Amino acid sequence: MNTVLANKDLIKSWERSKKHGANLAKTQEAMLQEYELKLQQEKKRDLLNSMHPTIESLAYSLKSSNTIVAISNSSGYLLNSIGNLSFLDEAEKNNLQNGACWSEQMRGTNSAGTVAIEQKPLTVIGSEHYLPSHRTLFCAGSPIFNSIGELDAVLNISGHFSAYHPAMLGMVDNISRSIENWMLVRQPKPQLVLSLYPESKKYYEALFAVDLHGQVIGMNREAHRLCRIDNLLVTPIYLEELFSNTDELLSRTMKTSSTSLIRLYTKGTEQKCFFASIVYDSRPQNFAYTEKIKTATKQFTTDRKSTSSYSFNDIYGADKTLKSALSTAKKAAKTDYTIVITGESGTGKEMVSQAIHQASTRSTKPFVALNCGGITKSLAESELFGYEAGAYTGAKQSGQPGVFEQAHGGTLFLDEIAELPIDIQTTLLRVLQDFKVKRIGGVKSVQVDVRLITATHTDLWEKVQEGSFRADLYYRLQGISIVLPPLRKREDRLQFAYKLLSKIQGETHRYPLTFSPVAEQFIEDYSWPGNVRQMSSAIREAAFLSTGDTIDIQSFPNYILSDFQKRETTGSLLQDTERKVILETMNKTGGNVAESARILGIGRNTLYRKLDSFSLKN
Repeated sequence: MNTVLANKDLIKSWERSKKHGANLAKTQEAMLQEYELKLQQEKKRDLLNSMHPTIESLAYSLKSSNTIVAISNSSGYLLNSIGNLSFLDEAEKNNLQNGACWSEQMRGTNSAGTVAIEQKPLTVIGSEHYLPSHRTLFCAGSPIFNSIGELDAVLNISGHFSAYHPAMLGMVDNISRSIENWMLVRQPKPQLVLSLYPESKKYYEALFAVDLHGQVIGMNREAHRLCRIDNLLVTPIYLEELFSNTDELLSRTMKTSSTSLIRLYTKGTEQKCFFASIVYDSRPQNFAYTEKIKTATKQFTTDRKSTSSYSFNDIYGADKTLKSALSTAKKAAKTDYTIVITGESGTGKEMVSQAIHQASTRSTKPFVALNCGGITKSLAESELFGYEAGAYTGAKQSGQPGVFEQAHGGTLFLDEIAELPIDIQTTLLRVLQDFKVKRIGGVKSVQVDVRLITATHTDLWEKVQEGSFRADLYYRLQGISIVLPPLRKREDRLQFAYKLLSKIQGETHRYPLTFSPVAEQFIEDYSWPGNVRQMSSAIREAAFLSTGDTIDIQSFPNYILSDFQKRETTGSLLQDTERKVILETMNKTGGNVAESARILGIGRNTLYRKLDSFSLKN
């Protein structure tokens, strides 16, 4: 070794790096192509969307230290990075672009690759990097585990080694744990989330998510450590198998739960006492806890959705155009017609497709979703039609059914259908003629019964005119067309924002929350290019960052406020919005500063300063 390593994990990493022959030349070959990167990002779409406001805020806070924040997957590929790369030369900048591979096998010891193997937070500073080309850097990384205990991603910060501070590792680890907890609470299944901590409070909070029968369906990192369970897929378990006195806790609800904590004792020879409380409850309101049903062991799905979580009751819409689209969808649900849903990204296409399934006669059968965007021909074929054992190198010995077989009797949702490779479109057309599927490497065709729903963010007919989508497949898919309006064209933006805020209040247990008049005007004026998905994420972050009961415009994510400014070519749109609302409020109150300040949710002195600034500008 060329350097002295005190950390035993780094010593093991150097040994592995040498064994794998890590070198910079190999990394260029491992760089993901654009379609491969898009596919990997799509697999982590929910995680990346949830993390985006957090990593953007973290990158902004570290801006002055020439540091970047990056998310890599379990294989070491960078999926998203934000920050200032000006301190790097052009070659090093390429090393930190999305799609670059930072696995230990390729680059040797580094936080992204080594954390993915060791599955614990660590730093690699300067000469601790295996490759000399990386020794001008520091990197600090922490793993992010999903609710069943699998490694989901690695959160990294990196910069020039001179900018490293020992507090950075703790900061990254705390953020990783917070993201894990947030993703646990956000699970769509009806669940009760419990918080446990020992009397000493010396450890992180352990969170357990349990279903209607008390089966543990999710745990955060500390809960896994506490129970010594690595993976819930391998070890399904019920809460009562871990602790005594659980019936009283599971019978409570958020509304009936008092502020008192319940003592739970671990089972086994060494009993330990924990205090437990309910932090989140999404079970039905008329729910009554029943004894566990062990025969109904929960089956987890990680690669694609095989159940639907949303009904039409979950979709809010006071806008005329949206209500018309939903009315069409409800009528279509009573039929078996093929449906095409068109709408921009984030408008709720999959949510509507799930609602259609729930309202159909197929609701007790599977709902299977597949995103067709950015997948190769070979991958698309195996995903759609499946493969037999030994069909190709790396294939499972048992073979694998495709989504058509998995959705038999139910609904198959093909998102971004316009992105399907042209040669796969030909095969799909043949299947839709008689609904018979032949697996790759197979000799027999299997008859399937599926209701097909497709979605696209683009005009399919334009794709036909361009020659990138088959006309005959287009005609085959055209059963019932549903067009979802973008959020900027909906007249119910503010009402919808309050609907989201009401749900977020339940998640954060902060009552009541409201928007300031300036924030309300901003919600109405901003174009929301990310649509419903963007608004939901933005309001969730704004509610989290607000210190009082009123959410002001400054609590919204910086990237949204910056984008809002850029869309106005002259003047300050944010200041103009604020000025407009303040002056309107002053007019309504007849110039009463105290009353206006109360309505606006700001202090009187603050209002006086703003009014003074307005007069100076005039």
